[in-house]
Amino acid sequence: MKLGFIGTGNLATAILRGVVASGIVDAKEIAIFDINTEKTAQLGEELKVNAFSNASQIVSECENVVIAVKPKDIVSLIESVRDDTKKYNPLVISTAAGTTTEKLVGCFGFDAKVIRIMPNINAAVGESMTAICASSAVTDADKTFAMSFCSCFGKAVELEEKYFSAFTAVAGSAPAFAYMFADALAAAGVKYGIPAKISQDIAAQMLLGSAKMLLDSPLTVSELIRNVCSPGGTTIEGVCSLKETGFENSVITAVDKTVEKDRKLSDK
Repeated sequence: MKLGFIGTGNLATAILRGVVASGIVDAKEIAIFDINTEKTAQLGEELKVNAFSNASQIVSECENVVIAVKPKDIVSLIESVRDDTKKYNPLVISTAAGTTTEKLVGCFGFDAKVIRIMPNINAAVGESMTAICASSAVTDADKTFAMSFCSCFGKAVELEEKYFSAFTAVAGSAPAFAYMFADALAAAGVKYGIPAKISQDIAAQMLLGSAKMLLDSPLTVSELIRNVCSPGGTTIEGVCSLKETGFENSVITAVDKTVEKDRKLSDK
């Protein structure tokens, strides 16, 4: 098999759907396993991928193995497949937050080929921003596969692992911040009489269009802001109010707290 998944939670399933839809790996060459055997069978039938009965089978029969279990479960999972991983030496791609490549390699007990990826929940709509970093044993071909794999459900960037805590905050956790902003905007629209669903759709489209402008425009963020703010106009009033009430500081503080928490998890 070309690709195997251990764990089929919400994030893993979103990633798997993206990979199958992209065709980068034929569904017949993909295998999945989860302790929830009923879910494994249902997902296998839906996506026409192979449903395996245990994690060791994934490791022994797949060239590339995605470990998509919760951080609290990853050590015990690795211990259960350690011998097979050493014997067959697949590329291991981990999605576990707060678990460094050094720790992962240490758990395997040999110089395993490990790539750590940090996707976000937007993988569910094919728009994740994913960071990847690799252990010393990983080859260029392995990295190329990992980048192509991550590109199936959004965009990917290779990033030094020392920046992963900050990336977790800016890309992994920040969708929740964006949803909060959209929710507040939608509530303000309702305050002025716009129906709730319409107000939510307006806020969502505004975020989508603004993100596209950020990605596609040659202008800096500051220049884009200035372009919306006519002198003496309505927008500058709102911008000044956000600055006065500490909007920017609140965002930076939220990032600080997220980074702090991620580093504590890594230390554990």
